Order: sequence, then C-alpha cells, then structure tokens
Amino acid sequence: MDEGFRSGYEAIGWALRRTSTPIVDGPSIWELGRKEGSRDFMPELNDWEKLAEAALILRNVERCCRPHHEAIILTYFMGGTVVETAVLISYISKNLGRDKWFVQDIVMNWARGWRGHTGDWWAKKYRVSIRTIQRWALKIKQMLSDMFDFAMSLVDDALVESGHVV
Repeated sequence: MDEGFRSGYEAIGWALRRTSTPIVDGPSIWELGRKEGSRDFMPELNDWEKLAEAALILRNVERCCRPHHEAIILTYFMGGTVVETAVLISYISKNLGRDKWFVQDIVMNWARGWRGHTGDWWAKKYRVSIRTIQRWALKIKQMLSDMFDFAMSLVDDALVESGHVV
C-alpha cells in the first residue's frame, strides 16, 4: 500500500462503509455520484480485495481493543445501531452506578444526536433536581469522550503497525 490512510478515524470509517456497500459489476450509483476531488483508497485493488482490506482493518480494531473500547468505536461510527452498544451501556451503567435506561438516553444522544427523554422527565422520575441530572449526563458524556479518545489511540497504533495508516 503506497498510499495509506491518514488516521485510524479515516480507516475505520472507510472500512465500515466498504463492508456495508454491496459489490456490483459495472458502474454503480456510488461511482456515478462520486465527487471529482474525493479520494479513492487503494485504487490498485479490485472491490473484493478492498473488502478484504476493510475486514483486516476491522479485525485490527477487534484485536487491539477490549470489548468496551470496541463497543464505543462501533457505537460512534454506526450511530448506536450495533449490538455492541448494549455492551457499552452496560459497562457505563455499572461503573457509574446509573440506571441503564438513563445511560442509554445519553449514549444514543452522544452517538447520533437522538433525543430521548428530557432532563425534566428524568428529574421527575428520580426525584432530583434538573442540575443533578445535568451533572450526571455531563459525567457520562465525559466518560464517553475519554473512552473514545483512548480507544482511538489504541486503534491508531495498531493500524500504523499493520501498515494501514501512514
């Protein structure tokens, strides 16, 4: 690979898009709609070889990360639509001692901007002030951010080692 990815973030995004894009013979709607300035990674490979490279990238993510780190990366990139999101929610709720449904609301909001219950609703449910709910939510978001940064540093190192990131 002469021209690799610039970061693990770029590599994971490409790998997940590649594995979810069907391989069709001939010009596809994706090729017809491609912008002129868009970057084609690994142009010397055919579609099946690119799919194999995407699988290798995702395997490196799985290999270098613990389950909750892999879960946060997949949740971030896939918007909370993967099974691993439940692992992440369970991990955070156990570590912070919060209700899993409250944590799910915050995680889904973090992952894709999904708006669940309001802070007022949670305050009434738990019989606490809105400031307490905001503090809990901020702590969860900070934990998500820290975990994501750490997991991406692990992935960057693994992908540099494998030659996918230059």
